[in-house]
Amino acid sequence: MELVRVQDSDYRKAYELYMSFPENENGYMNNVYGYSYEQFLEWIEKKRNWSLGKELPDGFVPDTTYVLVVEDAYVGVFNLRHCLNDFLREGPGHIGYCISKKYRGKGYATKGLELTLIKARQMCIHEVYMSVNKDNPASLRVQIKNGAYIHHENEKEYFTRVNAIEEGTSREEIINKFYSQYEEEGRLERTVHGRLEYMTTMNYIHRYADKKSKVLEIGAGTGRYSITLAKEGMDVTAVELVDKNLEILREKSKGIGNIKSIQGDATKLDTLEDNCFDLTLVFGPLYHLYEKEEVNKAIDEAIRVTKPGGVIMFAFISVYAIMYSNYFYGNWSLGQVENFTNDNKVRHFKEQLFTGYDISEFEDLFKTKNVTYITTTGVDGLIEPIEHRADFSISEDDFKKLSDWYMSHSEKRELLGNTNHLLYICKKV
Repeated sequence: MELVRVQDSDYRKAYELYMSFPENENGYMNNVYGYSYEQFLEWIEKKRNWSLGKELPDGFVPDTTYVLVVEDAYVGVFNLRHCLNDFLREGPGHIGYCISKKYRGKGYATKGLELTLIKARQMCIHEVYMSVNKDNPASLRVQIKNGAYIHHENEKEYFTRVNAIEEGTSREEIINKFYSQYEEEGRLERTVHGRLEYMTTMNYIHRYADKKSKVLEIGAGTGRYSITLAKEGMDVTAVELVDKNLEILREKSKGIGNIKSIQGDATKLDTLEDNCFDLTLVFGPLYHLYEKEEVNKAIDEAIRVTKPGGVIMFAFISVYAIMYSNYFYGNWSLGQVENFTNDNKVRHFKEQLFTGYDISEFEDLFKTKNVTYITTTGVDGLIEPIEHRADFSISEDDFKKLSDWYMSHSEKRELLGNTNHLLYICKKV
């Protein structure tokens, strides 16, 4: 079961699904009711632009419409608005959905809404607004099953809210829940910025490691780096917190004798001895650590297990790139509140899921540590925010030229704030 953007769907099947909906049913408005197939295709092109915040009609906000696909059958639609205006805030909210009559009663609405809420979370929507007609108790139950509560009501409707993070949820639970749904496997191959991130990072790894190196990767994900380095002959230990990612890593690394995978948290590497590794990679944990004490624990643990003279690479995210990538869709004010205080200091709190840093702020974390500074470099440039553009295009030949060019400029200070992912590289004294 998965959500597929309508612009990426099988158009004929999507059209047939929409034509199975009435014009208005229990508050769900079918905006393409009565359309011919040709008109429907024109509407899809509009949706493609609207999802990018382009050519929006008056009163509209950026939104993405998904088709719920179950074993190749198109069973329902879920529309997610990226932000709210005053009308939507007091009315329909972020999400509208409908399941085709022949597929109702099978739990598809509940599962589809769960998947849509994950999409909302990835867009940094921390509190989802919805509404439901009072004469539609089935839909209300669907929302409540997904953690909604009734915020207020009028004569005709209930207005519900879903908080993305339940009170008392631990950092580990938040991360596991996110990555249990997010498709981490293939992240570094399916986008241009992901491919550039991988190539640039591997280039820096090879500057400080060879086939004789003993390597530790903390936050190894599904093993893209760890498995590659093991195949190159390095002795690799991969530490991963998330159950799903660790399961994939272990399956992919079967038969490779020089890689060991263990489940663990970057802040507590008790199973690893002091001064063991020539190269330590911390490629994810600091995206998700917010408390100063935990951030320092993760840094100190990485330093502890590295040999004197060994190199450590810490990956982090630019807070400015977070803003540029996610908040130019009619939601800039929300981004400021999420990432900055009223006096424009960078904010860090667990409900962000991904936390960003000012470059100097991150570098200052190491001033009192037992390391010497080597460099700070970007790994994926400005590509992520512009890759969403409908006219973005780069050939394989140009990508090779781009990656070569970027390697010559990736450490330039004037470019670092625009780069989404960065590496702080240092050597243990």
